[in-house]
Amino acid sequence: MKVQEQGIISFVIISFNRAEDTRVVVRNVLDLQDVAGFEKEIIVINNGSDQSYRIFDDFLAALAKEERALVDYVDNPENLGVARGRNLGISRSKGELLIFIDDDAEFVVPDVIPICFKKLEQYAERNIGIIAFREYRTKTEEWYIATKDKAQAKEAEFFTNYFVGSGHMVRREVFDRVGLYTTEFFYGMEEYDLAYKTIEAGYTILYTSEVTVHHHKNASGRAAEKTLTRWNLENKTVVAYKYLPLRYVFSHLFFWSAHFLKEFRFDVFTLFKAWRNIPGKISRTERQPISSRALRYIETVKGRLWY
Repeated sequence: MKVQEQGIISFVIISFNRAEDTRVVVRNVLDLQDVAGFEKEIIVINNGSDQSYRIFDDFLAALAKEERALVDYVDNPENLGVARGRNLGISRSKGELLIFIDDDAEFVVPDVIPICFKKLEQYAERNIGIIAFREYRTKTEEWYIATKDKAQAKEAEFFTNYFVGSGHMVRREVFDRVGLYTTEFFYGMEEYDLAYKTIEAGYTILYTSEVTVHHHKNASGRAAEKTLTRWNLENKTVVAYKYLPLRYVFSHLFFWSAHFLKEFRFDVFTLFKAWRNIPGKISRTERQPISSRALRYIETVKGRLWY
């Protein structure tokens, strides 16, 4: 992809009950290095928070006029969930490149925009649709990288089949072609759904370690870990049903169920609740199996198919 010579770079942040974290990440984005001819816009969606955002309101009021003009703050009365919240931000954005970052995360390096441009030009022949950033979880001191292949995870850069939601870039033409984030789920696996659609449309996904996001995973505004894992189990199985050959649906259900039991001391009651929910979700989901070409791409990049 040849990058145009001028335009807008859109940053989308959805926030729920994290006023101080949101202040920090917006300041972080404002301080990112600019590129000549391009202007940042920062869309912040307050996703129906039920806590005071006075800290954030005061922060916006104290910004210099030029910086305040870059921030589009929407105080939405309803919690739309992750996908619908992002979609609202996308609908208000103007940029050809959209960069998403969680409200409790920060970019580590200042040259995020130049790096994205460089990667799009460097791999122009690979038709990149999404760039996956590297995530570092500050509380657990763990890296979260868009691969489950241990050898590949040590590489600085590779093509992959999914991306981490806390920090990533999507070209607008991807959304124009395949649609926005799925609204089937309130939370969990909306990134996988978009990744399958993107790959099926002929785009690739590049992971780069040159952009690192520190993800603090603030408990405020976040459901309990057991609930999040149950949602992921349900939704990952549904996404597999939607896009993959049926053999992978059963493998997803098996491996994610085993993972849930291991993480939560064999809580079979909650696992059964997930199993009860999955058929209902599947009944509302239209199968859209990806092509053999898309499956070959996933296999070639050592992507996840079985779980």
